[in-house]
Amino acid sequence: MARSRSAAALLCLALALPGRAAEDPGLFLGEGTRYADMNVARRALLDVVAIPAGVGRWDAADWAQLGLWAGAVGTLWFAGDPSLDVQLDRWITENLDPRLPTVWNPAMQVTLWSSIAVAGFGGWWWAASTGREDLAQGFSLMGEALAVSQAYHVALKLAIGRDGPTDGNGLGEVKGFANAIAVYPAGTPSGHAATLYSLLSAGFAYYRPPVWLQVVGHVLVGATVAFHVIDHRHYLSDSLWGAAMGWYAGRWVVKHRASWRYGERGGLRTALLPYTDGRAAGLALRGFF
Repeated sequence: MARSRSAAALLCLALALPGRAAEDPGLFLGEGTRYADMNVARRALLDVVAIPAGVGRWDAADWAQLGLWAGAVGTLWFAGDPSLDVQLDRWITENLDPRLPTVWNPAMQVTLWSSIAVAGFGGWWWAASTGREDLAQGFSLMGEALAVSQAYHVALKLAIGRDGPTDGNGLGEVKGFANAIAVYPAGTPSGHAATLYSLLSAGFAYYRPPVWLQVVGHVLVGATVAFHVIDHRHYLSDSLWGAAMGWYAGRWVVKHRASWRYGERGGLRTALLPYTDGRAAGLALRGFF
């Protein structure tokens, strides 16, 4: 009996001690930073800092995924003489250019960006004005993911200043900030890939469409990004980097900023969750409607 009382006392003491994990979800994360509590502009600004600040909390799977994408990008960029990026671009020039039309012309650019703007802002306005908060939140999170991926893509592209396939001597040399301005929007990473995959990722993570629709989305977006490489707008490593960055930015935004996800509302649910009031941590039984 004494041993049982001692164990119970130790358990109560442990739950009452300040708990760092319970009270510190990470920089600019946790309650008060989600969709229901903060507008999209402020959330996006916090995201740009919160994502790199959370690197210390990554698990083995996170590092493995980074290693996979970084390894693929690095191999294409640096392996070979000239690099595999350049070799692929030259192969496309010799074998595909005579057979395929140029897809990324000025009309295509205008069509893509105007379609995204109309669908995004129009969809959000309709959902918000008709009381479809579930849909409005999804549009907001997708816009947030796009803004974050654009901030990273522009900052990296300006810092690196890499030549595109049609710039300089055609070897994809890195020349820094001044060159980045001169060759923009070419360079590393691809902004188009980052944009499209951030929207795709956030939309899939939030709305969770059926598998067949996800397959269709991947095929359409993947083909669009592939033609950026085929049309010599980017090297393959540029597009892989942008796609990976956009994809993970979208998933991160939904995980950390969504107040609730479509399909999870309705009915009373209970859960035993960590609780803290700033002075002590413990467990609390909470109900959700």
